[in-house]
Amino acid sequence: MSTVLVTGANGFVNLNIVRRLAQKGARVVALARRPPDPETVRFLAAETAQVVWVEGDVRDRAGLIELARTYGVDCIVHGAAITPSREVERAQAATVVDVNLGGTLNALEAAREVGARRFVLISSTGVYGAPANPHRRLAEDEPLQVSNLYTICKIAGENLSRRYDELYEGSFVVGRLGSAYGPMERASHSRETMSMIYEFAHRALAGDHVRIWGAERLRDFCYIEDVAEAFARLALADRLRWTIYNAATDRFVTVRDALETLVRLCPGFGWSEAADREAADVAVLPSQERAPLDLSRLQEDVGFAPIHDLASGLRAYLAWLRAGWAHI
Repeated sequence: MSTVLVTGANGFVNLNIVRRLAQKGARVVALARRPPDPETVRFLAAETAQVVWVEGDVRDRAGLIELARTYGVDCIVHGAAITPSREVERAQAATVVDVNLGGTLNALEAAREVGARRFVLISSTGVYGAPANPHRRLAEDEPLQVSNLYTICKIAGENLSRRYDELYEGSFVVGRLGSAYGPMERASHSRETMSMIYEFAHRALAGDHVRIWGAERLRDFCYIEDVAEAFARLALADRLRWTIYNAATDRFVTVRDALETLVRLCPGFGWSEAADREAADVAVLPSQERAPLDLSRLQEDVGFAPIHDLASGLRAYLAWLRAGWAHI
């Protein structure tokens, strides 16, 4: 049985990865700065025996190494990060870098010190930026774009992981995560801005009417259960041939597609196009456009393909919200 340390385990994406790893039989050491709240405990009710919660901070290198040694960790999935708004960047730039880049270095050091067989960094498709050609899927060797502290730290973290892979035994890999949505997305200390799908889904359930600017822009919406499966496979695979993997969606989807799907799934919900950005309830900027990804590496190495298309993912998310989770 593999013992996997997941950092930032209270976070939306990381929590779903914790659950998927546990479902696959792994023992999971879930590291977070705060203990799990009642909603998290409820979400992981069936996996309780497989998950050990530990309070800690990825900025504490010695503590991270000791934790990995104590629990006999043989794999680290590093997802702890701050997803800052521009205002948070301006107010706490050093903290963002300390957590997002310094934390990555510390997690890499923990993996090296304990001789972990696998290290998986959760990166972002934000490193690709808006696509120059929106009509083709992006492969892992595309040029990268630096746009803010978050992408600066992700790109630097990817380069650190690649270098550790060259220098040390073990397998140090990166998964580039798309625009995930689904169960357990919620505001937190490290995540203040919710995804478009989160906002659309909650407003759809409320029967609101939403004004949108930029409805034709492409987005890489991916259902969280697919994302969790992709990262769990990267963590548990016996052998991986690459150091960088796309882990999102390979389907061409626009914001309009998501809205029209929600109209069909939620009677009473409606939307219209705003004349300009200032008149919109939700404005999708050109810089926020994201292309679908080439998933060939993930398919060939771990046999992964997304199960959910946009309609089935939104249907599953709405069903989860309606089943007593709409307050999340």
